[in-house]
Amino acid sequence: HCSRPPLVQLTTRPSPTPAILTAGPMPPPPPRHSAGDPNPTPATSHSGMVKLLADLLHHTAPSAWPPALAAPLLRSRLAPAHVSSLLLLPASLARPDLSRRFLLLLPPHLVSPLCLSLLALSFISASASASPSRSRFPSPHAASLLLSLASSSPSASTSFSSLSHASSLSPFPPGATAAAASLLASSYLRLRCARDAAAVLHLSLAAGIAPNQYTASHILFSLVKIRQFTLARALFDEMLQSGARLDEHVYTAGIRAYCEARNLDGAKGLLARMHHEGVKVSVVPYNVLIYGLCRNHRIQEAVEVKNSMVARGIKADEVTYRTLVYGFCRAEELEMALRMTYDMARLGFVPSEANCSFMLDGLRKRGQVQEAFSLACQLGELGMVPNIFAYNALLDNLCKSGMFCEADRLFSEMVDRGLEPNEVTYPILIHSLSKRGMMEDALDMFDRMRDKGVRVTVYPYNSLINGCCKQDDLDRAMGFLSEMTDIGVTPNAASYSPLIAGFCRKGDLSSAMAIHQEMAEKGVAWNTYTFTALINGLCKDKKMDEASRLFNKMIDSNLVPNEATYNVMIEGYCLVGNIRKAFQLYDQMVDRGLTPDNYTYRPLISGLCLTSGASKAKEFVADLENNCPLNKFSLTALMHGLCREGRLTEAYHIWNEMVMQGVNLDLVSFTIIVYTALKQHDTEKSCVLLREMTEKSVRLDNVFHTCMIDVHSKEGNMVQALNCWDNMIADGCFPNTITYTVLVNNLCKSGHLSSAEVLCKEMLSSQFLPNNYTYNCFLDCFTTEGKLEKAKDLYFAMLRGSLANIVTVNTLIKGFCKVGQIQEAIDLISKCTENGLFPDCISYSTVIHELCKKGDTNKAFELWNEMLYKGLKPDIVAYNILIRWCNVNGELEKGLGIYNDMIKKGVQPNWRTYRALFLGTSLMTRKRDTILLNT
Repeated sequence: HCSRPPLVQLTTRPSPTPAILTAGPMPPPPPRHSAGDPNPTPATSHSGMVKLLADLLHHTAPSAWPPALAAPLLRSRLAPAHVSSLLLLPASLARPDLSRRFLLLLPPHLVSPLCLSLLALSFISASASASPSRSRFPSPHAASLLLSLASSSPSASTSFSSLSHASSLSPFPPGATAAAASLLASSYLRLRCARDAAAVLHLSLAAGIAPNQYTASHILFSLVKIRQFTLARALFDEMLQSGARLDEHVYTAGIRAYCEARNLDGAKGLLARMHHEGVKVSVVPYNVLIYGLCRNHRIQEAVEVKNSMVARGIKADEVTYRTLVYGFCRAEELEMALRMTYDMARLGFVPSEANCSFMLDGLRKRGQVQEAFSLACQLGELGMVPNIFAYNALLDNLCKSGMFCEADRLFSEMVDRGLEPNEVTYPILIHSLSKRGMMEDALDMFDRMRDKGVRVTVYPYNSLINGCCKQDDLDRAMGFLSEMTDIGVTPNAASYSPLIAGFCRKGDLSSAMAIHQEMAEKGVAWNTYTFTALINGLCKDKKMDEASRLFNKMIDSNLVPNEATYNVMIEGYCLVGNIRKAFQLYDQMVDRGLTPDNYTYRPLISGLCLTSGASKAKEFVADLENNCPLNKFSLTALMHGLCREGRLTEAYHIWNEMVMQGVNLDLVSFTIIVYTALKQHDTEKSCVLLREMTEKSVRLDNVFHTCMIDVHSKEGNMVQALNCWDNMIADGCFPNTITYTVLVNNLCKSGHLSSAEVLCKEMLSSQFLPNNYTYNCFLDCFTTEGKLEKAKDLYFAMLRGSLANIVTVNTLIKGFCKVGQIQEAIDLISKCTENGLFPDCISYSTVIHELCKKGDTNKAFELWNEMLYKGLKPDIVAYNILIRWCNVNGELEKGLGIYNDMIKKGVQPNWRTYRALFLGTSLMTRKRDTILLNT
């Protein structure tokens, strides 16, 4: 049989006994009678004794039970048969809790197996009667009683016989006996007596009692666990033959038993039978069968079973993949095992440690060290390698993958396991925190590193410097640079690059150049990244000559420009309208074997739209789409160009193509197309787009709302503009300086100057103060209306408040020119430098245009030469002005000279250029002259 714990004692602490029942000495206990003994003690009839016990149980307070039961007269005559008869009384069956309390006071020899069985059945019956829905969960008291029965009986057949006899003595509810039998079998399992549990299941089947499915499967699995494969298989077959409907758990246990008995074809047959009988099948029985096949080197069959499972819509889980990897390892098919492991990693499943060890060892023995390292890193990502080096690699990978919570947990786990973080561990976390902008947490980690006495290297300092620069806290970043040199840590190029980029981003190019020079002075070699950061700053500031010199210097320093370097240079030339130079760099980039990407294409598309028109940009995009898929930024740039030219139908076509290609349309794309649709009065399309934004849960921002306010106010629909203002606030987006300025500008242009002034005063009382753009709106309004005195007063006020910029100057120049005060405009160009404002191409071309209109081309050319002398580069507008007026005034040679100069400087002609040239050609033709265009 099996070892059992001692019989559960059903006795309690003795209570005081009344004197009338304790007179005389205590006689010795009578001999124990067997359960159901019909021969009670002669002195008292059986029925009389049962009636006495019944009166005591049901009509006496429980507090009186102990002394009554301890009375010698009763105690000497009481037998187990009396107790079992008492339990069969209807009143006792109805109150099993009271009967149990009574039995706890009896000596153990009076509580027979029959008594335990009857009381257990009573509890089950009472539980079913009280709550039918809970009949599947019998009373815990019944389970305890049957555990006592299993512990005290000499064999499983004896305990089952007692239970069967008990069920025949009273009409217990249907299912009570089956529930009791299942509990009895479960009791043997709790006692670790799987064979006895199997015997109970066998006896239940023989008696026609339907077994509990969960219990039956538990018995089968327990038999397999103790390697009783033959018994498990025989018991399962018996269950099949009994005709009972078996569930997935039982079938799974049967499949396991068949596999362990190496009857794999039979196991496959059971799985097929499950589907045939309509049993709901999960991944579990498949996994059991796959494991059995893999253990017996039938790996291809295992793969076929997995594929058939997937074909039936059952998803393979981690156990499936682990088992197949185990099978491939067992068959020494290492490549397949590795492939399956990588599949697991992609799905987020964790391979078993044994499989990992086998594969790593196999790769090492083959000399594939790099592959072994790669695999170790992947396994590290899954937490399989426990040393500090693997943990560091894993920590780095988690941080780079954005799995920050997992990285934090892993770091805590390292400390908990006694692995001390080292000079590699801390910098990984500091870098991750700094990159995410969590600077205070990064500094706390840095302080913890120093407090632990871990050696500080350049890497954590570089991360802190980079993090501060990204937050534009350049003073703090410079402080870290000084601190590291003070403690003897030598900065490297990565220490300086973010500082250069940060100063460039703030427009402080002089400080950026100073940092760049400091690197050379301290012997820190420049690299591609430091050059690219500085070139990017110059390009953003449109200082392309300096950017070009630095680009050439980089090449002269034997540093090879990368894609990022070319991209910033290309974008810079596109910003200044030199699209020809941008494409020269693009061709050079390709010739060097570098791969252009969407960061390259977007500025080129935008530049073509601005200089040559959207049609040229469309041609460029058509060529690109055959070689490189464009992303939403590049396609949005083309769509923006089309919208700018009012080509809404073509813009819609681009939009639809983006949708069909599955491009994730963002708020920028929606803002451009909705703005243009409203501008073109396509109300229907704008409503469709707005509804689509709502369906896609695109969250609106200040820019979108500001654009809506702008388009409506430009149309003079101030009511709708103010409605958009209210919607903006309702969406939790509050108007800022730009929003105010947009509305001020359109109010000024529509002649509502007083309303614009009221709005400006509102700005002054809010947290968003007017800026130079806001005041320039008023200045433009004054100059447009010819109110030059007010315009000049505002100009000088802006100078005093340091709010004037070159746009302010150009606006006032335009006002002077409009009323014919050209000399005042020329004087303003000369004097504005005294206030730190430097004229640009627009300043000069505005005055040149007015001079040419008046026929004073000599003075116009004087200003043109002055502009060139000051290093200003004319744009296409300036060139077109001079070419046109030269031709109008009959100075064709000068016009052609300007055209040739434009071509040499890389400024792309547009249709206005050619129109001006054709005008000159027609004038020459009338004079019977010819003209040769050098193109």
